[in-house]
Amino acid sequence: WTRSKYDSCLYYLRSPEGSLVGIMGVHVDDTAIAGQGSLFENTVTQLKARFPYRKWRVGSGDFCGAFYQQDPNTKSISMSMQTFAESIKSAYTPKGVSNEQPLNDGQIKVLRAINGSLNWLASQSRPDLSVQTSLSQQAIPNPCIRNLRDANNAVRRAKQHKQLSIVFPSIAPDKLTICCHSDAAWANVGTHTQAGYVIAFTNSDLHHGKEAPWVPVVWKSYRLARAVSSTLAGESQAMSVASGTVEWLSLLVSEALDGPTPLREVRSVLSRRRPLLATDCKSLYDHLVSPSSPTAIDDRRTSIDVVIIRESLNTRQHSMATH
Repeated sequence: WTRSKYDSCLYYLRSPEGSLVGIMGVHVDDTAIAGQGSLFENTVTQLKARFPYRKWRVGSGDFCGAFYQQDPNTKSISMSMQTFAESIKSAYTPKGVSNEQPLNDGQIKVLRAINGSLNWLASQSRPDLSVQTSLSQQAIPNPCIRNLRDANNAVRRAKQHKQLSIVFPSIAPDKLTICCHSDAAWANVGTHTQAGYVIAFTNSDLHHGKEAPWVPVVWKSYRLARAVSSTLAGESQAMSVASGTVEWLSLLVSEALDGPTPLREVRSVLSRRRPLLATDCKSLYDHLVSPSSPTAIDDRRTSIDVVIIRESLNTRQHSMATH
């Protein structure tokens, strides 16, 4: 087994010819493993002899609080955190208390605990909870009763849709590609801008306008690190952040499917599978495809973000779409 350059908890098993025959993810004392062939089976036997696994399940099992199950026919894998969602406890909120009353030390401790549970659930399997979780975390260090009630609403939503699962369909490696949607709205939360992105695995048929499987793999809702003065500034900063994550995921996929590549050859690696970037901001799209941009943008910090995105697009020969 060889360790990934991009994730120290991910390991690959390759045949003498270099093709991928096994993959293993490790988290503390949990292991998730997949593969096929005699070489893979032999290494599984060695792993069991070397480490005292208490349980070894095939076809389904728990990993990091989630339950995974593979369909023996379609090979698709479903992931559910229903049990974890059911275990989250809401906080007691006294009746008749003003929303603006500051929380005491005990209530802050409870809010931190709820935020921790929501963050794990939202980041692993429930993108629909990402915004509420992010806003609840931003209430620290000076939260009030309103923030505790908002956290309870997020817990209620987590349990209301606890049966939601993510299904990873089988996609042929030679057609596997990445699709990224990013978004932001200027000062959409009080005085600051909340942004977010969803990055998904899909089929390269999507580049040609055909219907294709789409499954979210990385997502985030967050407060922009830099204050912005317009919708274009917010959208471009959000897309710049998202495109960096797309590059990292593209390198990880290439490492798994194609084998290790020297970092000096990153540009050629990124161009092997063309990701698709999507935005609903027409002005951002126009600036990215216009030959006169970014000099036409008055805000120079925004123009820098546009340059970063364009460089990323050129490096990976992306498709760019607006919707």
